[in-house]
Amino acid sequence: MKQREKTVSILDRLSWSVQPPKGLIKGNYYREEERFSSCFHGDPGHLGILEVVENDGQLLMVQFNEQCSPTYYLRRFQNVDKRLSDYGFFQASKERTAATGVVLVNGITAVEQQMVAANRLTGDFDLVAGASNSIKRSMLPLAEKIAAKLEIPSPQKYYGLTKALEPGVTGRLQIVVEKGRIIRLFYDEIFADTREEIADPELKPYYRQSKYHCPDYISTSGAGFNSLSDLLTKSVIANQNLLDLIDLPYTDPENRAPDWDRYLELARPLEQEMILDGVWQRQPTNQILQKGD
Repeated sequence: MKQREKTVSILDRLSWSVQPPKGLIKGNYYREEERFSSCFHGDPGHLGILEVVENDGQLLMVQFNEQCSPTYYLRRFQNVDKRLSDYGFFQASKERTAATGVVLVNGITAVEQQMVAANRLTGDFDLVAGASNSIKRSMLPLAEKIAAKLEIPSPQKYYGLTKALEPGVTGRLQIVVEKGRIIRLFYDEIFADTREEIADPELKPYYRQSKYHCPDYISTSGAGFNSLSDLLTKSVIANQNLLDLIDLPYTDPENRAPDWDRYLELARPLEQEMILDGVWQRQPTNQILQKGD
């Protein structure tokens, strides 16, 4: 049975970062995901997701994410991303974390950095004590699967751009293209690792989280940021158009969501990069409308 742990206050003793790699990253894209650590009959387990970007034999990005099981004992975190939500803060309130001095994100980022630095996905890595269960049971097994595929260039190409939008808020747009079509897109905005780095006082409480995954983030638009991001993904994949915001809400000048203009700051240069590389071509809005007539 799950034991209730005593709540402690050790946040001032812990440090972790949720910041993604800055700038442009592009290359061959590999992804593996699998559930693990089922605790009882009917529990599907947590979901581990590993993404790797490689170009000319060089690892450019290794990123592991974990979502809590849909049956997680604390309802708040069911199906929640452990990396970019307030899960790290939840861990920072537990006795076992006080004993180890680390949260899960510490273990994830430590191994990611080692993999990129050593330019390999397999072999021995230094694991952070107290944050290694997910690494051993999910991240490393998924890495072995991807390592076996690296000799063959992936048909999927990754284009990612991360840049500061305002003090303490970083925008990140990730796109995957295959056979001339965008098949994945995810836009998020990540808050700085400390309150002091965030200029807007109303945003300071959300430090070390992202707008999409923070359960408490209050959007100034008429819909949740996560909902707008999901609608954006659906629109771009359906219409193969990054810039025209087709069939999306809050795009009229009188009631325009500021999220769209922030997204476009990243979408425009990424579109140019993909067109120059010859991997994708935007479908004009009027052409799409004609097809639908």
